[in-house]
Amino acid sequence: MSAYSAAHGTKHHKMHGLAGWGVIVGLPFAILSVMLALPDGPSGIAAWLSSPLGAVGMIAFLSAAILYAKLEMDEVIMDYFDGGLRRFGLWKNKSVALILWLASVAGLVAAAFF
Repeated sequence: MSAYSAAHGTKHHKMHGLAGWGVIVGLPFAILSVMLALPDGPSGIAAWLSSPLGAVGMIAFLSAAILYAKLEMDEVIMDYFDGGLRRFGLWKNKSVALILWLASVAGLVAAAFF
């Protein structure tokens, strides 16, 4: 194992743990918020996500969830691929996660603040 992969593994492990805690801590708040908005039906959920507090909370939860999913897929790619295919897979995974995050954030910010 090279020095780079050992250092990358430690960084990856720390990021994975922090993202996991973000999902664990954020999930009950997201579920509770949805349950409180459900009696008003779809318009209640839309109103909740359109409020600044709802949008910021959902952005925080989605950021942790998307990062966690990206890191999980990174592990699969690093375990099963080498060389150029590994680099391409990691790049593609990072790109998809970034696009998903940007779309989520843009939609929530537009709904809440514009």
